[in-house]
Amino acid sequence: ISKINISKAKLKTEKLKKIPNINYILDKMSKKNIINLKWEYKNHKNEKNLCYISLSIEADEVDDYLKKNKINLGAKQKEIVNFLKNNDRVEINDLIDILKVSKQSILSLQNKNLIDIKLEDYYRNPENAYTLEQKEIYLNEEQKNACNKVISEMFDQNKKPYMLHGVTGSGKTEVYMEIIDYALSQGLDSIVLVPEIALTPQTITRFKNRFGDIVGVFHSQLSEGQKHDVYKAIKAGNIRILIGARSALFAPFNSLGVIIIDEFHETSYKSEKNPKFSAIEVAKFIANKNNISLVLGSATPSIDEYYKAKNGEYNLIEIKQRANKNPLPKIEVVDMKEELNKGNKSIFSFKLQDEIKQAIKNNNQVILFLNRRGYASFVSCRSCGYVFQCENCDISLTYHKGKNIGRCHYCGYEREIPKECPECSSIYVKPFGVGTQKIEEELKVIFPELKVLRMDKDTTSKKGSLEEILNKFKNKEADILIGTQMLSKGLDFDNVTLVGILSADMILNFPDFKSFETTFQLITQVSGRAGRSDKEGKVVLQTYDTDHYSIRRAINYDFEGFYEDEIKIRKAFGYAPFNNMISVVVSGENENLVKKNIQNMYDSIIYLLKGRGITDFEFILGPNPCSISKINQNYRWQILFKDDNIEINLLKGIIKYICITKRDVVFSKEINISIDINPNSVL
Repeated sequence: ISKINISKAKLKTEKLKKIPNINYILDKMSKKNIINLKWEYKNHKNEKNLCYISLSIEADEVDDYLKKNKINLGAKQKEIVNFLKNNDRVEINDLIDILKVSKQSILSLQNKNLIDIKLEDYYRNPENAYTLEQKEIYLNEEQKNACNKVISEMFDQNKKPYMLHGVTGSGKTEVYMEIIDYALSQGLDSIVLVPEIALTPQTITRFKNRFGDIVGVFHSQLSEGQKHDVYKAIKAGNIRILIGARSALFAPFNSLGVIIIDEFHETSYKSEKNPKFSAIEVAKFIANKNNISLVLGSATPSIDEYYKAKNGEYNLIEIKQRANKNPLPKIEVVDMKEELNKGNKSIFSFKLQDEIKQAIKNNNQVILFLNRRGYASFVSCRSCGYVFQCENCDISLTYHKGKNIGRCHYCGYEREIPKECPECSSIYVKPFGVGTQKIEEELKVIFPELKVLRMDKDTTSKKGSLEEILNKFKNKEADILIGTQMLSKGLDFDNVTLVGILSADMILNFPDFKSFETTFQLITQVSGRAGRSDKEGKVVLQTYDTDHYSIRRAINYDFEGFYEDEIKIRKAFGYAPFNNMISVVVSGENENLVKKNIQNMYDSIIYLLKGRGITDFEFILGPNPCSISKINQNYRWQILFKDDNIEINLLKGIIKYICITKRDVVFSKEINISIDINPNSVL
């Protein structure tokens, strides 16, 4: 209050930012009418304008005006006037380029009141240049019922969020658009969240085709100027539908009525960087506070959220049939152990090779999925066993054959792979394992006549490269598209009838409690890329573990069965959704200091828990080195907490007190602390 009194006028809140919890304090004071809080939107340093020129009088009145006012024009000025007689308006730089005139000639005409010069805002359009023909869509009964459920309750108070569980190809996007169309008719705006904006150009195009220029795009990769333009267009009411990643949730809509989270099972909806927020939890908070309709859609809901739906926290809406009424693609499993017994050492089973031949013979296209980029998993010496490691991280280098380098996919470290082993000087240095580069190489040997495209992080790093790959494949300039999990994110190609999943085990054997769930989701999502038009699809799935329940359930698209299998295991081991988990990772460049600090933290927490009468500490796992114990020169140790037989808010409070309030007492300055509640991964 004293600071406000001293200013005797409006005071910017940033001048009070040194006061602890200032936003909370100001909010409380505002609610008690002690102060007035006002949000102001001001011009941004990245404001960009264009200058337009037009005649200030009617074209057929120009000659009379010149005679009446005895105005003589030079040759260039006459050229400008004649050009403007035939053009309503023109941007000044275009005029200069076309007519080769000077700015002085233009300003002279303005002084003679012959032309108007007007500055207009320039909107820096961030959208991808992916083309898609517009099709007339007719909703089936299941889609109509899904729409009607949400639309009929749009203005109801205290409504639950909706979970739309629809099989792949069931037309969930059409349902979203129908809901949004109704919201628009009621004067309401909408936000559509997608997992990764760069990987969903088709979705953006479909919305643009239906709704036109009121559709905007927002994500963290936009320039500051582009972000500014999008926010300004939203405030002006020019953007009514915003498609974006997590950060789109905070867009300044005045009349937000609908939030849709597509493919809500994707882990990218949880930020891995500070602040580690969950877009789903934030969306629930916004929707509940402002009576907004929240729709979460997926063919493979996360176990955690589906459990909540089963227990009444969501309105569960199901679409069990594909929009084209075709059956889901048949998945055929190939046991790669048997392939080896037959003498086939290739990553391509005989069955998959035959199916590729048949698909191409029928003028169809093929998608091949492998969830590892690069050429090989690692490079090793066959004589002494030396493995080329990252110098900054506790992980082997992935081999990239084109440049003959090993690359760390965590910190970006690269080194050339020598012909001799640095340990024993042996020449038997060889890459092991398989990545998308090797798949591409081997495919060209088996099918030299086929045109192949590869879509992974290495081939899509340049601006516009992803759109180029998608357009080429859509236009049938390639027969086969190879890719990583990028392929699972909503791609829709009418001519794809065959999908090959080259190694389901790669995901299955990942050291994480959600790996079985991820396996089921990826198999289902990637399989769903086949048979999306009037042609039936087929999937060949290669694995060494044909009996695993996640694979058996996935090949029958049995989500309910998988859910029941998985939920029993989660309950037995106390994993989510039955218990919350808090991960605290302590890291730093000095390994001994990291160990000492995390032990200090552990001892402090135990001391506080004992003071509250808690003596059983089985809910605390650690301290232990992280599964990846070193990243980017930082050693990493971890403690995991489960709220098993302990109140989660008590646990949060103690961790916050030790790691934040008493940070300077418990931890050294050189130490980094990362706290994550219900992390996607514990690596």
